[in-house]
Amino acid sequence: MHGRGRFYYGWIMLGVAVVMAIATMPGQTVVVSLFNASFRESLGVSVSELAGAYALGTILAAMPLPLIGRAADRFGLRRVTGVIALSFAFALVFQSRASSLAMLAAGFFLMRFLGQGSLGMLAGHTTAMWFERRLGRAHAVLAIGFMAGSAIAPQPVALLIERLGWRSAMLVLAAIVFCLIVPLVLTIFRNRPEEIGQHLDGDPTEHARHDIAHGGPPPAGDPAFTSRQAVRTRAFWILVPIMVANGLIGTALIFHMQAMLESAGLEGSERQVALAIQPWPIATILGTLVVGHLADRVRPHRLLPFAPALLTIACLTCLWAIVGVDPDWTIRVMGAGMFAFGLGQAVSGGVANPTVARYFGRTHHGAIRGIILSAVVAGTGAGPFIAGLAFDHLGETFVPILIAFAASGVPLAIAATMLRPPRRDESERKATSVR
Repeated sequence: MHGRGRFYYGWIMLGVAVVMAIATMPGQTVVVSLFNASFRESLGVSVSELAGAYALGTILAAMPLPLIGRAADRFGLRRVTGVIALSFAFALVFQSRASSLAMLAAGFFLMRFLGQGSLGMLAGHTTAMWFERRLGRAHAVLAIGFMAGSAIAPQPVALLIERLGWRSAMLVLAAIVFCLIVPLVLTIFRNRPEEIGQHLDGDPTEHARHDIAHGGPPPAGDPAFTSRQAVRTRAFWILVPIMVANGLIGTALIFHMQAMLESAGLEGSERQVALAIQPWPIATILGTLVVGHLADRVRPHRLLPFAPALLTIACLTCLWAIVGVDPDWTIRVMGAGMFAFGLGQAVSGGVANPTVARYFGRTHHGAIRGIILSAVVAGTGAGPFIAGLAFDHLGETFVPILIAFAASGVPLAIAATMLRPPRRDESERKATSVR
């Protein structure tokens, strides 16, 4: 199996990376949101207080992530993954004992930093250590595995909460994280192909040239925008708000699903929340398969407007589910709204991410992506807080914020139609005018 054998060990490591991505589920909004009703009832907090704690934990969780990347470079992925998995399991145990809003916020920070942030990032890093030519396909497998986990996890987690209570359910999730990752780290995890006498992509010899991700020189014709130059272009300020809006609004919808169902006259049980959310990852998987094919053939300004347009449709459909349909149809209509959101997410990620690399180049891609990731993570924290604040201060209804979210998609869709490749002289002129 090792060495010069036919079978490439990278495919096993890709499977490990998929398991790592699935193990982040207890730190993802799609699962955290199932606990919201229990958090509010047990700790006596309001919708906006709960959302504020989640926003604070999420935004703070983004700050130390670069340290995890550097630690993986220094100590190896295997060691760091093991430490993070153990720490994430401990974070879930800690959250199971939360008795105040401050403890809840601290638990959110640990869950988002160690699970959604660190373990998710390490899954992508692991994939990049084993694939270069096939990295796009490997990442597609990783993304589909993650979204499959997002589709499957809510129902059993909802059942756990109903049968065992939220504190015991959190302990079960801690045990699952431990049992999924730690045995893999102790047995089959390997840092890189060279450790077992193999080469990237399973090729018979070492690659003569590497891409940027593996320390190679800039490709011929690479635009090579620096991060400072990129942020001075119009293209950057068209792409980033669309990506941020997708995370901000989508996280708000998922996080407050239980409260939205309650406002529509339903019980808002964990099982109802899971049913309403489930179409989102399914639509994202289906959309990704289609958009991935189109993104290499259709210009971004023709595809990207569909992302905010679908986001607007999603918000209006969720609004209709709350105020315009019989309660017996609420979950179905809400699910249709989440399906539209999933399609919009597929367009946003499938078009905007490769466009960033193509427009600004790969030479400084990491620095540029770092700026974008920080903005997107901040948006995922701010979205639930903004929606929760609006709910508590505008008559305990989500109608005004859903209308505002829907309206925000219109200018973003119009701006997306004006997206064009940036010119270097554009950023240089803006830099000169600033001086």
